[in-house]
Amino acid sequence: MEHVDVVIVGGGPMGTAAARALSAKGRAVILLERFTLGHARGSTAGTTRNFRLTYHDPLYVRMARRSLERWRELEDDAGVELLRVVGGLDVGVATEASARALEHAGERLERPSDAEVAERWPMLRFPPRSSFVYQPDGAVLRSQEAVRILARLARALGADVREETAAESIAASGDGVEVVAASSTIRATVAIVAAGAWSSSLLERAGIPLTVEPTLEQATYFDADATDLPTVIDWDEAPEQPPYIVPDPFEPGTIKAGAHLSGPVVDPDTRSFDADEARELRVADWVGRRLVSGARSLRTETCLYTRTPDEDFVLDRVGPLVVASPCSGHGFKFTPLIGEVLADLVTGEAPEFPLERFRADRPALRA
Repeated sequence: MEHVDVVIVGGGPMGTAAARALSAKGRAVILLERFTLGHARGSTAGTTRNFRLTYHDPLYVRMARRSLERWRELEDDAGVELLRVVGGLDVGVATEASARALEHAGERLERPSDAEVAERWPMLRFPPRSSFVYQPDGAVLRSQEAVRILARLARALGADVREETAAESIAASGDGVEVVAASSTIRATVAIVAAGAWSSSLLERAGIPLTVEPTLEQATYFDADATDLPTVIDWDEAPEQPPYIVPDPFEPGTIKAGAHLSGPVVDPDTRSFDADEARELRVADWVGRRLVSGARSLRTETCLYTRTPDEDFVLDRVGPLVVASPCSGHGFKFTPLIGEVLADLVTGEAPEFPLERFRADRPALRA
């Protein structure tokens, strides 16, 4: 039997960020990843993610601001550019709530008119009398590179990162926890479960119910003029499943577009990797109506979201288990901050923002 301070199950962004944060605190860490780092079976497929401060809730705005600071610190530590600012444009009546949240959190924003949007971004077009919020700190993250760097820094600090090693079971035992992996047992004081779409089944076997649904999402890449293009979220087009554009400033001329939370519930072990043609066509139609010059479809990639009923995260400690599900398709931007929060839950230090809203036993998560 091996003995260690912390076992982390899941080598995605949150698991690797937690491994780095805990190793920096001098904790002995083993991280278990059932596939390989950066694999395409979970939620980190593709090369980029949207970063934004624009949320309907001031708490998330403040968390995003702290996360932006942490991303810049991570870039300094790694000597690699991970985040490039392009600005973020939100469209629709929902921007009224976003504007209030940004103002409440003391953040910059602009409310451009139709004419101002058309002049500033002539490649974009929207219906007359649309409402807009522009937040200048909107950015694009190099997501796959970020996970690789977090794992590299964690290893450099002493973390034992084990790829292609699945956690077979997790159970509280005495004053700690035992994790069975590769037919051997690892005993730790605390285990963090950050396994994305596989978290609920692991936690259920450990006696902790977690009401989340894995959904099969997809994004289509287009060959389009993305010069000076901000990220775009169109809340008027479909308020519950808003389509979005993420330009790739690291590969100019390419954009990614999709519809948030538009996929079906799936089993992560039997999910398809094939694109849904009907959703491809809907996204291509929307892109064609929003970009003046049009766009040529290049490819479509699939990934998993792990969605809570209220779309809030789950960040909680239950006995010797830390539940980490920063999910619902909007968690990646918070990666380095949440890594620190998970480390705080392990060590008993006070996180820098309140976690009551993210409890594992809140009413919205009760089956």
